[in-house]
Amino acid sequence: MKNRRYAAMMLAFIGLVASILACNAPTPASEVAPTSTTQAVTETSPPAATEPPSTATPTLTAIPTPTTTPTPTPSVTPGPLDFVPPTELDDWVLLPDGKHVCTITLQIAGGVPTYTIEHVSETFTTLETSPTLAFTARGCSGIVHSITVESADGQTVTHDYWIPPPWCE
Repeated sequence: MKNRRYAAMMLAFIGLVASILACNAPTPASEVAPTSTTQAVTETSPPAATEPPSTATPTLTAIPTPTTTPTPTPSVTPGPLDFVPPTELDDWVLLPDGKHVCTITLQIAGGVPTYTIEHVSETFTTLETSPTLAFTARGCSGIVHSITVESADGQTVTHDYWIPPPWCE
């Protein structure tokens, strides 16, 4: 019975010591909660050997937290809307009925997206400055069409183009 009581007291004592050590253990910096103001401790210079020991306490100095200034969003200053008319097809595929599916890619400059594009009998809108246009062509006469691009700021540009069909060369 005496051994059990002694063992229980030893376990209680060990638990008490462990909890005291755990509460006083240093905390890693990554676990410290951030504060809005960082405080730095600055101490006075150590006393000279001839002076009696000082009882000066450290002075706490507040260091302001750095603030970020928002970067201003540049205002949209659109240039004149334009694109280079195509002079050749980017790709073409022969269909079983003798027609060809042709593709061209525009390179739009200036204006403000959203762009409205009219080509052949199709009208669509896009945010892209390099949209791909697809259409069908037949025969060996030149491919002649018009492309109209209108930007969201109201600018409009139209170009006609002529492309020799590459399947006839």
